[in-house]
Amino acid sequence: MIPVLSATQTRQADTYTIENEPIPSIDLMERASHAFVNKFTELAGRGHRLYVFCGTGNNGGDGLAVSRLLIKQGYDVRVFIVGTPEKGSPDFKVNLERLEALTSVNQVPSANHFPRLDKHDIVIDALFGSGLSRPLEGLFADLVNHINESKSNIYSIDIASGLFADQPPQGKAIIEPLHTISFQCPKAAFFHPSSKTYTGQWHVVDIGLDKGFVQSLEVNQYYSEVEDFYTVVPRRSKFDHKGDAGRVKIVSGSKGKMGAAVLCARAALRTGAGLVFVQTPACGRDVLQASVPEAMVLEDKGMEVITAIEVDDYDAIALGPGLDTRQDTRKAVRIFLEKASSPVIIDADGLNILSLDKDLLKRVPPQSILTPHPGEFKRLVGEWSNDFEKIELLRKFAMDHQFNVLLKGVYSVVCSSSGNCHYNCSGNPGMATGGSGDVLTGVIAALLGQLKRPFEALHLGVYLHGLAGDLAAEKIGTTGMIASDIIDNLPSAVKKIQF
Repeated sequence: MIPVLSATQTRQADTYTIENEPIPSIDLMERASHAFVNKFTELAGRGHRLYVFCGTGNNGGDGLAVSRLLIKQGYDVRVFIVGTPEKGSPDFKVNLERLEALTSVNQVPSANHFPRLDKHDIVIDALFGSGLSRPLEGLFADLVNHINESKSNIYSIDIASGLFADQPPQGKAIIEPLHTISFQCPKAAFFHPSSKTYTGQWHVVDIGLDKGFVQSLEVNQYYSEVEDFYTVVPRRSKFDHKGDAGRVKIVSGSKGKMGAAVLCARAALRTGAGLVFVQTPACGRDVLQASVPEAMVLEDKGMEVITAIEVDDYDAIALGPGLDTRQDTRKAVRIFLEKASSPVIIDADGLNILSLDKDLLKRVPPQSILTPHPGEFKRLVGEWSNDFEKIELLRKFAMDHQFNVLLKGVYSVVCSSSGNCHYNCSGNPGMATGGSGDVLTGVIAALLGQLKRPFEALHLGVYLHGLAGDLAAEKIGTTGMIASDIIDNLPSAVKKIQF
């Protein structure tokens, strides 16, 4: 997993590396610039005019070094400095001197000196880095808006100028890059919907910051990588029987919503659950037995909704998909939670029942798994003013109740009961389709039944769900993907990391 550092922690890692590698700061800047150029040339190719816009801080120094390296590789590079070079950082001044030995550098004293740009040009943004302390204004704001309006392909060094690394976007002038090539670790802003316009496609390049020091920092946000799951994914012994692969109970369905129960059960089976039991209203018995013959149906006495839930002896119990929130079901959930002692998985209408009666949260067993989308989460915790506050509410909610919580989104974030957040790296827009969440509940239930460890089941489940969606997208694309396509690719997703 990759730690997501704050701007302050990034500066601390820079300083520690400079003092303890040891390496002069100008050489660390050179190393970072080489890393940027290697990724840039891979992404951009050749045949374009490059316009590099530099501030006078260290991000501008990166831009000058990048310009020099690209010129030496034969690129047509034109460099523009905004600000007073004499007041620049020491490393900026060194790189300016090095660059001026190769080419002339243009000063931008006013908007009248902005170069004409068009959509065929490439802009490299090196105006401001992660140390930005206030929104852009004046000449810098005018230049940023000029660059954005040009529709040029923009590549930002480390972070888009005008965007804060660990605060919500502020001001009206923020670079809108096609790509952001970030140093060492991703920035927290990259994972939030409010920053999507100011991030583009982001990439992380290793610049050799001291890994031991980075790991020693107090970090509570991480970006998950596939390698994190190699030792977690369940593996079967040749002597295992179906009971060893988990006894899973799914409490799901109501009149008109039986599809949720079908999808959830099929997903649990396709993720390796040995035995799947589905408790459902009487109206859903025939639907389930015809659609999922591998599952065992537990017929509720209620005709249209669930009216009683028994704990019994299961390795995992999931409730919520298609459950409905009528009074009989709410009463059944309350009685069930009063008796339950092991962690349970709660999704969809299960979450809605909790939000209708917040006192029920106290009855949910510790280490349980909750999987809300933003709307469901808002009903549980209330409003938030920005994405960063949303993550803090997520951490507080998980720690206060000792839950493992998934907050769904483009970068779904899994938060442990200790308050550590992990952003997921798999998935694609085609998965934004009805029933996808029901599939995810089935995946997590199957993994909890096999692993018996709630956080690992949740963390791995979110990744496998996204990976199955990615495999489906490779075959059929993202338009028209349905939840069943995700289910069909679950065994291949498991196999992919089970080598």
